[in-house]
Amino acid sequence: MKKTIIYLAALTLVTASCKDFLVEEPKLSQSNELTLSKFEGLDNSTAGVYYYFQSNSWMGCQFILNGELMAGNATNPKSLPGSGRYRTPEPWSFTESSTWSTWALAYYTINAANNVLANLGGKVGSGVTQENVNNLEAECLFLRAFCHFQLVNVYAQPYLAGANRNELGVPVLLKSSIGSPARNTVGEVYDQVVADLLRAESLMSDNYQRAQVTDPLATVTKPAIQALLSRVYLYMGEWQKAADYATLVINSKKFKLASKAGYTEMWGKSIADKGGEVIFEIYSSKKNGSWDDSGWTMLPYITAIEGSADVCATNDLYNLYEDNDVRKSLFVDNEADHFILKYPGKPGSVDPKENNVPVLRLAEMYLNRAEAIYNGASITGVSAQNDLDAITDARGASQVSPGVETIFNERRRELAFEGHIFFDYKRLGKSITRTDFRATQNKDVAFPGNIWAMPIPKAECDANPNMVQNPY
Repeated sequence: MKKTIIYLAALTLVTASCKDFLVEEPKLSQSNELTLSKFEGLDNSTAGVYYYFQSNSWMGCQFILNGELMAGNATNPKSLPGSGRYRTPEPWSFTESSTWSTWALAYYTINAANNVLANLGGKVGSGVTQENVNNLEAECLFLRAFCHFQLVNVYAQPYLAGANRNELGVPVLLKSSIGSPARNTVGEVYDQVVADLLRAESLMSDNYQRAQVTDPLATVTKPAIQALLSRVYLYMGEWQKAADYATLVINSKKFKLASKAGYTEMWGKSIADKGGEVIFEIYSSKKNGSWDDSGWTMLPYITAIEGSADVCATNDLYNLYEDNDVRKSLFVDNEADHFILKYPGKPGSVDPKENNVPVLRLAEMYLNRAEAIYNGASITGVSAQNDLDAITDARGASQVSPGVETIFNERRRELAFEGHIFFDYKRLGKSITRTDFRATQNKDVAFPGNIWAMPIPKAECDANPNMVQNPY
């Protein structure tokens, strides 16, 4: 693996600029060895594992918009010139020199999590309980699983209920070491993701919440672990398990769907409301060192008319909403273009704006369960219709009957511009047909095909003789 990944052993560097995420900053003057030798240092270092999530090259923008552009939810506007950014995803014109940036940032994060996991032994005592250690381990296992899950979804073919288990996935890294790892299979990656999440669930206290953070919902909790398990099992076609874990989150009563009146207020909050829809989100702040130093490449600026206006919604997406659907109010028109308002910026922020990014929401759990039940899962007292009605009733939309396309379209309406649509097409093996298409190639993208696995960065292949590139 390339050196920029394998040499990320000095974890204090990762925690060095987590301002506004931690209320109390970690001490930075001590050595890496000293930091990892004390529970307090490991606790601070675990907070640092979240560091790269808000990067504009990952969850802060690119990961979200790439998929929306590729799958027909987004396009480049005609009414405004934009800055020239985001011209590659819509035509799927990726190469090994111009591909998704998830690779490096996810492996940085995995390495940071592995550093903590490797040093948790012998920390019980002097006010540190086994429960304290278990909660740190669970946090890092979740974060490692989340990264491996994103990597295999971007750079490999989909799981397809096990049909692609033996296809090339991504390297599974369980310890920080210098080496040239080969790619594990898709099945091996999924197995590790599930194993990490199940162990995290078993270890984490029911009411654990990371202390001294600005946004508690931007850190791992047991419902976040269970919600991610629901998503992972959905991608695997493990319908009963996907429904069971969605049910655990729904029945916890810790979250509630926003009313029609409260829906528009949910976006752009400084921190997510406790007891609201957000289960886990990415906290965004200019004070975090992974901010891009200008904000001009972050979601609010890229998608706003008053920003660079590089990306807007397609008519394909916009026309899926009824006029009385509150979700349609999150679009604003400029001539024939529909700009998205899901990332309006936090109150009081100025251009370029900061905006948290929801990763797991209660609405997704209802949709996961509806799809799983439609595909044969069984939950006592619940039907797929019940779960779809919960969403449409909350949004003021007409009811829809359960079906492959109706559930897919309801996910498209509800989860638009949250980074789901491309992966929904991919996990279901659905070809893409776009009518509102403004690029010059790949208007229709057939499934299956090599094109569905993104190229691995050239630098990685050059540095690692065991790395096999995807055909593209």
